[in-house]
Amino acid sequence: MTDGGTPAWQLTPLWKLLRGLGAYRAAWEAHAEPPAYEEAPFPVRVQSEADLAARDPWRIAAWENPFARDGPASPFLAGEPMLEAEGSARAAPLAAFHAALGGRVDGLRLLDGTLIVKIEQDGRAVQVRIVANEAPLLAGGGFRLCHEHGDDVALHMARLAELWSVSGGPAPRPGWVRWARNGNC
Repeated sequence: MTDGGTPAWQLTPLWKLLRGLGAYRAAWEAHAEPPAYEEAPFPVRVQSEADLAARDPWRIAAWENPFARDGPASPFLAGEPMLEAEGSARAAPLAAFHAALGGRVDGLRLLDGTLIVKIEQDGRAVQVRIVANEAPLLAGGGFRLCHEHGDDVALHMARLAELWSVSGGPAPRPGWVRWARNGNC
């Protein structure tokens, strides 16, 4: 869905289009099953085997009800590059922080155990893969972003700018970002 340069945070209009397609609605009705959830300070849905059928051709990681009006503003994307983070008890509580801004935080536990967190605010969305130490995040904390320098620095910076945009904050100023060494968080 985002091939051709559409930033992940602009998915709300694409989701509106997808949920209006008769083919998607029919596929959802044929494959989707009631989702299971984990205990967490924000909804963490557990991916099912049936959700795998949503990956192709829809490029989403789990079925979203196209008829729901109170659901997320966008689906979880499948196969998209995303920021990586680890849970942190010292970080601002993610769910409470975004709820105070009028945003929404949702999680998706993939079949392989990976936790994906999606933050939505004002029709924008960004996904973050939790790669280590998720316990503090699921206990009500936040996360710390991780990055190893390599060929994808520009993509990482674009996703970081998306996170800032979705979080409702101003653009980062010098001194706001602290860098760790050797890609450690």
